[in-house]
Amino acid sequence: MDPRHRRALEAILEHCAKIEAYLAAAGPDWQGDDMAVDAIAKRLEETGEQAKLLSPDLLLAMPEVDWRGLKGLRDFLAHNDPAVMVGIIASTLEDDLPVLVAAVRRRLAGDPQTKG
Repeated sequence: MDPRHRRALEAILEHCAKIEAYLAAAGPDWQGDDMAVDAIAKRLEETGEQAKLLSPDLLLAMPEVDWRGLKGLRDFLAHNDPAVMVGIIASTLEDDLPVLVAAVRRRLAGDPQTKG
């Protein structure tokens, strides 16, 4: 795997881990916590930014992930107030984040150059 793609995939996992930590720290009422919403939105935005660095061939190799939606969410979050989009963020975390994390982990596990 191209080292740039590996770094982008590793960064996606790091951002997703941070999101999970923010959710755990904020608890079940995270949607009412402006700081948690802002932090989660920023990490989702960064995740979409990393997705834009991946080649079309690599994206096609992980068809279970809605890459177009993730990149679109990045653009949406970058240009709108995250507090207004809590419902979209919540559904992304519930429906899409687990799929993304599992697909990226599988892809990295199959790359002999991946650390650890």
